[in-house]
Amino acid sequence: MATITSGGSIIDINSIVRGLMSVESRPLTLLAQREASQQAKLSAFGQIKGALSSLQTATDGLKTATKFSATKASVAGDAGFTASSGAGAANASYAVDVLQMAKIQRVSTPVGGSFTPAAGKLTIEFGTVTDAGSGKSFTSDSPPRTASLDFEGSTLEELRDAINGNAALGIKANIINNGTAKQLVLSGTATGANMAFKLTGEDGLEDLSFDPAATPLPADKMYSVQAAQDARIRVDGIEVTRGKNTITDVIDNVTLTLTKEPVAPAASLSGTLSVSEDQSAAKTAVEAFVKAYNDVASTLASLTAYNPDNKTGATLTGDSTARNIQSQLRNALGASITGLTGANSLSQVGISFDKDGKLALDSTKFTAALNDTSKDVAAFFTGKDGVKGFASSFSAQLDGLIARDGLINSRTEGINSTIKSLTTQYDTMEARLAKMEERYRKQYSTLDTLLNGLTQTSTYLMQQLANLPSIGRS
Repeated sequence: MATITSGGSIIDINSIVRGLMSVESRPLTLLAQREASQQAKLSAFGQIKGALSSLQTATDGLKTATKFSATKASVAGDAGFTASSGAGAANASYAVDVLQMAKIQRVSTPVGGSFTPAAGKLTIEFGTVTDAGSGKSFTSDSPPRTASLDFEGSTLEELRDAINGNAALGIKANIINNGTAKQLVLSGTATGANMAFKLTGEDGLEDLSFDPAATPLPADKMYSVQAAQDARIRVDGIEVTRGKNTITDVIDNVTLTLTKEPVAPAASLSGTLSVSEDQSAAKTAVEAFVKAYNDVASTLASLTAYNPDNKTGATLTGDSTARNIQSQLRNALGASITGLTGANSLSQVGISFDKDGKLALDSTKFTAALNDTSKDVAAFFTGKDGVKGFASSFSAQLDGLIARDGLINSRTEGINSTIKSLTTQYDTMEARLAKMEERYRKQYSTLDTLLNGLTQTSTYLMQQLANLPSIGRS
């Protein structure tokens, strides 16, 4: 006979429904597993695309021809200059003497008493100071370079700020407290003899007047702190002058930067400049390319591996797209470039596959190729005479894999479509199972009610039967 459970139920509805739904929901579990598998593939192709993007960046680093014809400059001696060289600089040695550095003009108000400005006008005229032997003269530029400031203030600080706030003036102002007085120092903004300036002050600024060519007098209100001058150097005994301390046009593709000048009694600072080939940039770029490819190869290998011991595969084991990518890359790296007279394959410049399918760089062979002009390594990587070099060709190959319309995006779009379809199926089935569970609960609730009624009837009958003997005795 059935037993009444707690709460008045005859049967355990929850356990029965749970067991039935466990069977009914097996297809839902399979859908979830299939979706998880597709998500794993989507992530795997994301890893591959990331590695290929890094490889393309490294490949593009090989497109610059100057990397393969770079030079380096070194300076020996108490030179007073530094140097850098670019591609195409001739391998050579130069004797360089620094005679003087280029300087800006700088003038100041008197040392002994502070200048107090008032409203007035200051005109700045730029030109060149020359000394013909009989005396200096100031020659204004043609066409004239002049600027003016109308000042309305009354303090030195206001004048300084007014000058510095007007970039068109071509000069800057500072205030220096020498312990006795505040001095207003006016400086040019560019070096060179042609950057000398003449000051004409009017009204409250009259005491700022200054002529760089005039002979200084005790009564002068302004004095010269530093004259504008050109840089002077000798290169292999030939003297040259320039208006700046960074000199780019004396030696082809070499920049000289003057850092100090001789102090009397020395007349010059002497150094030796040596220019030689610099293969480090080319080697670094090639090493970066090799590493980037090997990272791709490792990523593909791990995602397509198969373990024979436990007979399990990786996320993309047997995947045709992954195999296609591996095949395309190896074919592109092993191909020859037609139309070049020098090296036409990676193996000819010291880059080849090892036994593990990764790229290896033979540094000795690579250096020898760089030194061999007939190999023209720069042309192999960057192209020449309308022929695409390896870098451009291989980068285009990578575009076919990772571009918006490339192979990987096409595959991931398919995966996303599958995931969307599985999600729709999952949601539909989940809704159907919810209705099924509701129906099961209603059915077993009805059965439970029926059984509960039968149990009560049975109990009543048993009680009546038990009372029959006492009825007979009465």
